[in-house]
Parts: sequence; structure tokens; C-alpha cells
Amino acid sequence: MQSCDDCKIIVGKNCQISHNIRIYNSSADPHQDFTKSKIKPSIKGDVLIGDGVWISANVFINPGVRIESNTVIGANSIVTKNLEEISIYGVVPAKLIRRKV
Repeated sequence: MQSCDDCKIIVGKNCQISHNIRIYNSSADPHQDFTKSKIKPSIKGDVLIGDGVWISANVFINPGVRIESNTVIGANSIVTKNLEEISIYGVVPAKLIRRKV
């Protein structure tokens, strides 16, 4: 897997980030045939976390994901796609549980 030297992880203001969080800006492409090539293609991208986001314990965030402001991610979730603002997400893969009031 190739590194992503030009990719960034950007965290907004007033975020709460718990322990054992994994945020990646590069990962192996799961759609490839791992038996065919020595050089493995990878997925790369910035991870953008908005203001006032709460990320609970043991959350995994994939490359290229945008988490909008005022969002909660429940413990042990895997974030594979962009998350909307003012919402609560959880489970594997992370899904909308409900919009915040």
C-alpha cells in the first residue's frame, strides 16, 4: 500500500475525540485481486471533521470521509461514507440513527 503524503486529516473546533480512534487517509483498495499484483492499488483522500463533532471510543474512519459539524459517532462504529450534520450515527458500517433536535 502506498502512503498519502499529500493527504490531510483536518479536525474542526470544539470536537470531542475519545480513545482508540483510527483515522486513515490511505488504505488498500478492497476491490482488487490481491493474488495478482505485487503493487497494490490504494484508496487515498483527506478526512475532514467539522466543528463540534463527538467521536466515541473505538471508531474507525476510512480515507476520503467528510464528517459534517455537530455530529455524533457511536462507539465501535466504522465510518465508510460522508456523514450529515446535526445527526447521530452508529453501528458497522455507520448508519444514521437519528437527526439531532
